[in-house]
Amino acid sequence: MTLSVFWRLLTLSHEKERVMQLFLKPNDTFFFRDGKPFTRGEQSEGYSIETPFPSTVMGALRTAYIAFYGDIAQFANDQMKSVIGTKQSLDGASIHIKGVFLGRSEDSLYYPTPRDLVSEKKSQDPRLYLLSLESPSDAFTSNAELPALLTWKDSKKQVEHTDGYISCGNLRKYLRGETQDLMSEESNFIIDEPKVGITRNYKTLTAADGMLYRINMKRFVDSTLGFVVDVDGIDQVPKRALIKLGGEGKGFAYRKISQNTDPLSDGDRIILKDKVSASRKFKLYLVTHAIFDDGWFPKDLHPDIELITAAVGNHVHVGGWDVAHSRPKSTYRAVPAGSVYYFQLTNGADVDKILNCLHYKNISDQRAQEGFGLAYIGTV
Repeated sequence: MTLSVFWRLLTLSHEKERVMQLFLKPNDTFFFRDGKPFTRGEQSEGYSIETPFPSTVMGALRTAYIAFYGDIAQFANDQMKSVIGTKQSLDGASIHIKGVFLGRSEDSLYYPTPRDLVSEKKSQDPRLYLLSLESPSDAFTSNAELPALLTWKDSKKQVEHTDGYISCGNLRKYLRGETQDLMSEESNFIIDEPKVGITRNYKTLTAADGMLYRINMKRFVDSTLGFVVDVDGIDQVPKRALIKLGGEGKGFAYRKISQNTDPLSDGDRIILKDKVSASRKFKLYLVTHAIFDDGWFPKDLHPDIELITAAVGNHVHVGGWDVAHSRPKSTYRAVPAGSVYYFQLTNGADVDKILNCLHYKNISDQRAQEGFGLAYIGTV
């Protein structure tokens, strides 16, 4: 992210946000490819991620907008450019996805578990524990280039990070620095439902040779679950509608809802500012995958902060389909949601400006407008 982009984000942070939320509920199973190759006749098995990439939802909303307010010819002639962009680009388009979340009805949101939280290994105990921020000393050595490490001190317990979810209430406590009695949520919101299929030769009405495939469809465990999409710049869509989303064009019913996806209230932000000012440190938690130009490292976020340590998961492959050229998009290695970065303030840092620039902002170097790199700020 260049410095000019940073100042643009800072300016936008003071503008009135026109964000709305959509609750997407599948009519049946669903399938969102995980970014790995799945070419007909070459790979026989495809895998689905649980939550769609924000770019997948962006494509579905743009397609729905075309159906609601025009036709494909108008889109091809750039007559919808100001709202949903063109086939080639989103430049100048007002539509902007903040993030995609797992939700239950209209009153509960769930977020990826922060990677500096661990649970007891091989235990059903849902309690989560915060790793300690330590500087290297004579007690241990490391080849890490960062000035601090996240460690676990209790030798009586073996711990591990487990992929899962944390409730909005628990995430709020975590960001405020209240890390006692944090709990993980059930991990079986979504179950697998395998499907076996064939490709047909429509001339002979027989199965095509070498075209047997298997995909792992997904299904919510109950009908109250769905996906919450935080989106801006496309207010005029109907309050309720059906859209196609993901592999096989599966149907989803959506409705507009009013739900704040930022777990911190205005009062919480004041407390956050005071704590960051006192400690001169803060953590940045990624709610959605982020694509940084320097791999895992978030370069040029702000000139007055320095990275001191991080808890980053294995990279995630993010691809997609290029409509303009009818071919797969370039595949990126993205930093996974739930990753956490610890920063310290340098002399003269303006805490207000830093928080306004980074909290509840998409900081991804690539495809931020599509919803990648949504970040929340917390205390250390």
